[in-house]
Amino acid sequence: MTSLRAFDLVARFGTFTEAARELNVSRPAVSKQIKNLEQHLCCQLVVRSRPKVVLTEEGRQLAAGLKQGFDLINTTAQRITERRARSNAIHVLVDRDFATSWLAERVGGFLIQNPGILVEVSAERNGFLRMDEDFSFRIFYGPAGAFASEVLEEEELCEWIDLPLCTQEYSAAHVSDGTLAPTTHFLIDSNYNPWETWFRRAKIPDPGQGTRRTSYNETSLCLSAALAGSGVTIGDSFMCLGAIAEGRLVAPFKLGLRSRERYWICRLKKRELTEAERLFQAWLAQEVVTYQRRVNQVFTDLNIEVLDAD
Repeated sequence: MTSLRAFDLVARFGTFTEAARELNVSRPAVSKQIKNLEQHLCCQLVVRSRPKVVLTEEGRQLAAGLKQGFDLINTTAQRITERRARSNAIHVLVDRDFATSWLAERVGGFLIQNPGILVEVSAERNGFLRMDEDFSFRIFYGPAGAFASEVLEEEELCEWIDLPLCTQEYSAAHVSDGTLAPTTHFLIDSNYNPWETWFRRAKIPDPGQGTRRTSYNETSLCLSAALAGSGVTIGDSFMCLGAIAEGRLVAPFKLGLRSRERYWICRLKKRELTEAERLFQAWLAQEVVTYQRRVNQVFTDLNIEVLDAD
Protein backbone atom coordinates (compact mmCIF):
# COMPACT_ATOMS: atom_id res chain seq x y z
CA MET A 1 0.00 0.00 0.00
CA THR A 2 2.87 2.36 0.73
CA SER A 3 4.32 1.81 -2.75
CA LEU A 4 0.91 2.16 -4.38
CA ARG A 5 0.24 5.44 -2.58
CA ALA A 6 3.64 6.75 -3.59
CA PHE A 7 3.02 5.84 -7.23
CA ASP A 8 -0.46 7.39 -7.12
CA LEU A 9 0.98 10.71 -5.96
CA VAL A 10 3.80 10.60 -8.54
CA ALA A 11 1.18 10.05 -11.24
CA ARG A 12 -1.03 12.88 -9.96
CA PHE A 13 1.74 15.45 -9.42
CA GLY A 14 4.07 14.35 -12.22
CA THR A 15 7.20 14.68 -10.07
CA PHE A 16 8.95 12.68 -7.38
CA THR A 17 9.65 15.88 -5.47
CA GLU A 18 5.97 16.87 -5.05
CA ALA A 19 5.03 13.31 -4.14
CA ALA A 20 7.78 13.25 -1.49
CA ARG A 21 6.60 16.57 -0.07
CA GLU A 22 3.03 15.26 0.19
CA LEU A 23 4.19 12.11 1.96
CA ASN A 24 6.66 14.05 4.13
CA VAL A 25 9.56 11.80 3.07
CA SER A 26 12.68 12.27 0.96
CA ARG A 27 12.72 12.11 -2.84
CA PRO A 28 15.00 9.01 -2.88
CA ALA A 29 12.51 7.25 -0.58
CA VAL A 30 9.73 7.77 -3.12
CA SER A 31 11.98 6.60 -5.95
CA LYS A 32 12.77 3.45 -3.98
CA GLN A 33 9.08 2.72 -3.45
CA ILE A 34 8.42 3.03 -7.19
CA LYS A 35 11.31 0.66 -7.99
CA ASN A 36 9.97 -1.87 -5.49
CA LEU A 37 6.52 -1.65 -7.13
CA GLU A 38 7.99 -2.11 -10.62
CA GLN A 39 9.90 -5.18 -9.42
CA HIS A 40 6.74 -6.61 -7.84
CA LEU A 41 4.68 -6.08 -11.02
CA CYS A 42 7.54 -7.06 -13.34
CA CYS A 43 7.07 -4.02 -15.57
CA GLN A 44 8.27 -0.45 -15.94
CA LEU A 45 5.77 2.11 -14.70
CA VAL A 46 7.53 5.45 -15.22
CA VAL A 47 10.11 6.90 -17.57
CA ARG A 48 12.36 8.98 -15.35
CA SER A 49 12.82 12.15 -17.37
CA ARG A 50 13.14 15.60 -15.86
CA PRO A 51 11.45 17.84 -14.88
CA LYS A 52 8.32 15.66 -15.21
CA VAL A 53 8.09 11.88 -15.07
CA VAL A 54 6.29 10.15 -17.93
CA LEU A 55 4.10 7.13 -17.34
CA THR A 56 4.37 4.03 -19.46
CA GLU A 57 1.23 2.37 -20.80
CA GLU A 58 1.21 0.02 -17.79
CA GLY A 59 1.78 3.01 -15.55
CA ARG A 60 -1.19 4.87 -17.03
CA GLN A 61 -3.47 1.85 -16.50
CA LEU A 62 -2.33 1.43 -12.91
CA ALA A 63 -2.67 5.19 -12.21
CA ALA A 64 -6.26 5.23 -13.51
CA GLY A 65 -7.25 2.31 -11.28
CA LEU A 66 -5.50 3.74 -8.23
CA LYS A 67 -7.12 7.14 -8.70
CA GLN A 68 -10.58 5.59 -8.65
CA GLY A 69 -9.71 3.45 -5.63
CA PHE A 70 -8.10 6.18 -3.53
CA ASP A 71 -10.82 8.69 -4.46
CA LEU A 72 -13.45 6.21 -3.28
CA ILE A 73 -11.56 5.62 -0.03
CA ASN A 74 -11.24 9.35 0.60
CA THR A 75 -14.93 9.97 -0.18
CA THR A 76 -16.03 7.13 2.10
CA ALA A 77 -13.81 8.31 4.95
CA GLN A 78 -15.12 11.86 4.58
CA ARG A 79 -18.72 10.63 4.61
CA ILE A 80 -18.05 8.67 7.81
CA THR A 81 -16.43 11.71 9.41
CA GLU A 82 -19.32 13.96 8.44
CA ARG A 83 -21.89 11.44 9.67
CA ARG A 84 -20.04 11.23 12.97
CA ALA A 85 -20.00 15.02 13.25
CA ARG A 86 -23.73 15.19 12.49
CA SER A 87 -24.47 12.51 15.07
CA ASN A 88 -23.05 14.83 17.73
CA ALA A 89 -24.78 17.96 16.44
CA ILE A 90 -28.28 19.05 17.42
CA HIS A 91 -30.10 21.75 15.45
CA VAL A 92 -33.17 23.25 17.14
CA LEU A 93 -35.62 25.76 15.66
CA VAL A 94 -37.42 27.59 18.47
CA ASP A 95 -40.05 30.27 18.90
CA ARG A 96 -38.17 33.53 19.54
CA ASP A 97 -39.71 34.31 22.91
CA PHE A 98 -39.14 30.81 24.26
CA ALA A 99 -35.59 30.75 22.92
CA THR A 100 -34.49 34.09 24.36
CA SER A 101 -36.37 34.04 27.66
CA TRP A 102 -35.97 30.40 28.71
CA LEU A 103 -33.97 27.99 26.56
CA ALA A 104 -30.90 30.15 25.90
CA GLU A 105 -29.98 30.51 29.57
CA ARG A 106 -30.33 26.77 30.23
CA VAL A 107 -28.80 25.03 27.23
CA GLY A 108 -25.30 25.58 28.63
CA GLY A 109 -26.15 23.12 31.39
CA PHE A 110 -26.84 20.43 28.79
CA LEU A 111 -23.48 21.09 27.11
CA ILE A 112 -21.64 20.80 30.42
CA GLN A 113 -23.34 17.47 31.11
CA ASN A 114 -22.63 16.20 27.59
CA PRO A 115 -19.17 17.31 26.40
CA GLY A 116 -18.59 16.75 22.70
CA ILE A 117 -22.20 17.44 21.69
CA LEU A 118 -22.90 20.61 19.73
CA VAL A 119 -26.22 22.48 19.97
CA GLU A 120 -27.26 25.12 17.45
CA VAL A 121 -30.39 27.09 18.37
CA SER A 122 -32.16 29.12 15.69
CA ALA A 123 -34.91 31.52 16.78
CA GLU A 124 -37.90 32.14 14.52
CA ARG A 125 -41.36 33.69 14.67
CA ASN A 126 -43.89 31.24 16.01
CA GLY A 127 -45.13 28.77 13.41
CA PHE A 128 -42.42 29.41 10.82
CA LEU A 129 -41.34 25.78 10.51
CA ARG A 130 -38.75 26.22 7.71
CA MET A 131 -39.41 22.72 6.40
CA ASP A 132 -36.81 23.09 3.65
CA GLU A 133 -34.10 23.00 6.35
CA ASP A 134 -32.83 20.12 8.47
CA PHE A 135 -33.63 20.53 12.18
CA SER A 136 -33.51 17.92 14.91
CA PHE A 137 -36.45 19.57 16.69
CA ARG A 138 -38.87 22.45 16.20
CA ILE A 139 -40.40 24.07 19.30
CA PHE A 140 -43.45 26.30 18.84
CA TYR A 141 -46.72 27.03 20.59
CA GLY A 142 -50.30 26.50 19.51
CA PRO A 143 -53.38 24.37 20.12
CA ALA A 144 -53.15 20.58 19.95
CA GLY A 145 -52.61 19.40 16.38
CA ALA A 146 -51.30 22.74 15.14
CA PHE A 147 -48.08 21.21 13.82
CA ALA A 148 -48.87 17.50 13.39
CA SER A 149 -48.82 16.39 9.77
CA GLU A 150 -47.77 13.55 7.49
CA VAL A 151 -44.22 14.82 7.93
CA LEU A 152 -44.08 16.08 11.53
CA GLU A 153 -45.10 14.54 14.82
CA GLU A 154 -45.70 16.79 17.81
CA GLU A 155 -45.30 16.03 21.50
CA GLU A 156 -46.41 18.31 24.32
CA LEU A 157 -43.46 20.03 25.92
CA CYS A 158 -45.13 22.27 28.48
CA GLU A 159 -48.13 24.36 29.37
CA TRP A 160 -47.97 27.87 30.72
CA ILE A 161 -49.97 30.28 32.86
CA ASP A 162 -50.99 33.73 31.63
CA LEU A 163 -50.89 36.52 34.19
CA PRO A 164 -51.45 40.31 33.96
CA LEU A 165 -48.21 41.99 35.03
CA CYS A 166 -46.85 45.49 35.58
CA THR A 167 -44.53 47.29 37.96
CA GLN A 168 -45.57 47.90 41.55
CA GLU A 169 -45.72 51.65 40.87
CA TYR A 170 -47.92 51.21 37.80
CA SER A 171 -50.27 48.92 39.72
CA ALA A 172 -50.64 51.47 42.53
CA ALA A 173 -51.54 54.19 40.01
CA HIS A 174 -53.95 52.24 37.78
CA VAL A 175 -55.58 49.52 39.88
CA SER A 176 -58.18 50.26 42.53
CA ASP A 177 -61.12 48.39 44.05
CA GLY A 178 -60.20 45.30 42.05
CA THR A 179 -60.50 46.95 38.65
CA LEU A 180 -58.24 48.53 36.05
CA ALA A 181 -58.66 52.27 35.57
CA PRO A 182 -59.73 53.64 32.13
CA THR A 183 -56.30 55.29 31.99
CA THR A 184 -54.58 51.89 31.86
CA HIS A 185 -52.15 51.38 28.97
CA PHE A 186 -52.42 47.84 27.61
CA LEU A 187 -49.32 46.28 26.04
CA ILE A 188 -50.62 43.69 23.56
CA ASP A 189 -48.83 40.83 21.83
CA SER A 190 -50.43 40.82 18.36
CA ASN A 191 -49.62 37.11 17.96
CA TYR A 192 -51.14 35.97 21.25
CA ASN A 193 -53.78 38.00 23.08
CA PRO A 194 -55.70 36.16 25.86
CA TRP A 195 -56.99 39.33 27.53
CA GLU A 196 -60.66 38.72 26.66
CA THR A 197 -60.57 35.18 28.05
CA TRP A 198 -58.70 36.34 31.15
CA PHE A 199 -61.27 39.07 31.94
CA ARG A 200 -64.14 36.61 31.48
CA ARG A 201 -62.63 33.84 33.61
CA ALA A 202 -61.35 36.24 36.30
CA LYS A 203 -64.75 38.00 36.40
CA ILE A 204 -63.04 41.37 36.36
CA PRO A 205 -64.54 44.22 34.29
CA ASP A 206 -62.79 44.98 31.02
CA PRO A 207 -62.19 48.77 30.93
CA GLY A 208 -63.02 48.64 27.23
CA GLN A 209 -61.55 49.64 23.91
CA GLY A 210 -61.28 53.27 24.98
CA THR A 211 -58.08 52.52 26.89
CA ARG A 212 -54.68 53.08 25.34
CA ARG A 213 -53.30 50.01 23.60
CA THR A 214 -49.96 49.38 21.95
CA SER A 215 -49.36 46.21 19.94
CA TYR A 216 -46.03 44.46 19.63
CA ASN A 217 -45.15 41.42 17.53
CA GLU A 218 -43.40 39.58 20.38
CA THR A 219 -44.23 38.97 24.04
CA SER A 220 -40.68 39.86 25.03
CA LEU A 221 -41.23 43.42 23.74
CA CYS A 222 -44.42 43.72 25.78
CA LEU A 223 -42.53 42.62 28.88
CA SER A 224 -39.72 45.10 28.24
CA ALA A 225 -42.27 47.90 28.05
CA ALA A 226 -43.96 46.67 31.23
CA LEU A 227 -40.65 46.52 33.08
CA ALA A 228 -40.06 50.13 32.03
CA GLY A 229 -43.34 51.10 33.73
CA SER A 230 -45.19 51.81 30.47
CA GLY A 231 -48.27 49.71 31.12
CA VAL A 232 -49.75 46.32 31.92
CA THR A 233 -49.28 43.19 29.82
CA ILE A 234 -50.07 39.50 29.89
CA GLY A 235 -46.91 37.58 30.73
CA ASP A 236 -46.54 33.84 30.82
CA SER A 237 -44.93 31.70 33.47
CA PHE A 238 -42.18 30.54 31.12
CA MET A 239 -41.01 34.05 30.36
CA CYS A 240 -41.50 36.10 33.50
CA LEU A 241 -41.05 33.91 36.55
CA GLY A 242 -37.72 35.52 37.40
CA ALA A 243 -39.16 39.04 37.21
CA ILE A 244 -42.16 37.98 39.32
CA ALA A 245 -40.07 36.20 41.98
CA GLU A 246 -37.72 39.21 42.22
CA GLY A 247 -40.59 41.70 42.47
CA ARG A 248 -39.64 43.59 39.30
CA LEU A 249 -43.11 42.76 37.98
CA VAL A 250 -46.19 42.22 40.13
CA ALA A 251 -49.59 40.68 39.50
CA PRO A 252 -52.17 43.42 40.18
CA PHE A 253 -54.72 40.59 40.41
CA LYS A 254 -53.74 37.31 42.04
CA LEU A 255 -55.31 35.34 39.24
CA GLY A 256 -53.48 33.41 36.54
CA LEU A 257 -55.07 31.65 33.57
CA ARG A 258 -53.90 28.27 32.32
CA SER A 259 -53.51 28.72 28.57
CA ARG A 260 -55.49 26.65 26.09
CA GLU A 261 -52.32 26.44 24.01
CA ARG A 262 -49.12 24.53 24.66
CA TYR A 263 -45.49 24.48 23.61
CA TRP A 264 -44.87 21.49 21.34
CA ILE A 265 -41.63 19.79 20.42
CA CYS A 266 -41.86 18.51 16.85
CA ARG A 267 -39.63 16.19 14.84
CA LEU A 268 -39.69 14.42 11.50
CA LYS A 269 -41.69 11.19 11.59
CA LYS A 270 -39.39 9.17 9.35
CA ARG A 271 -36.14 10.24 10.97
CA GLU A 272 -34.64 8.18 13.77
CA LEU A 273 -33.13 10.26 16.56
CA THR A 274 -29.41 10.09 17.18
CA GLU A 275 -28.12 9.34 20.65
CA ALA A 276 -27.26 13.03 21.11
CA GLU A 277 -30.81 14.06 20.12
CA ARG A 278 -32.33 11.53 22.53
CA LEU A 279 -30.16 12.91 25.32
CA PHE A 280 -31.23 16.46 24.48
CA GLN A 281 -34.93 15.61 24.40
CA ALA A 282 -34.73 13.78 27.74
CA TRP A 283 -32.77 16.65 29.29
CA LEU A 284 -35.28 19.22 28.00
CA ALA A 285 -38.24 17.27 29.39
CA GLN A 286 -36.59 17.11 32.82
CA GLU A 287 -35.75 20.83 32.74
CA VAL A 288 -39.39 21.60 32.02
CA VAL A 289 -40.60 19.44 34.93
CA THR A 290 -38.12 21.11 37.30
CA TYR A 291 -39.10 24.58 36.12
CA GLN A 292 -42.83 23.96 36.45
CA ARG A 293 -42.31 22.84 40.04
CA ARG A 294 -40.66 26.20 40.69
CA VAL A 295 -43.57 28.02 39.01
CA ASN A 296 -46.00 26.23 41.30
CA GLN A 297 -43.94 27.12 44.36
CA VAL A 298 -43.58 30.81 43.47
CA PHE A 299 -47.29 31.14 42.69
CA THR A 300 -48.16 29.44 45.98
CA ASP A 301 -45.84 31.77 47.90
CA LEU A 302 -47.48 34.80 46.24
CA ASN A 303 -51.01 33.45 46.73
CA ILE A 304 -51.68 33.45 43.00
CA GLU A 305 -54.67 31.31 42.06
CA VAL A 306 -54.55 29.52 38.71
CA LEU A 307 -57.76 29.28 36.70
CA ASP A 308 -58.46 26.90 33.84
CA ALA A 309 -59.24 28.48 30.49
CA ASP A 310 -62.67 26.80 30.24
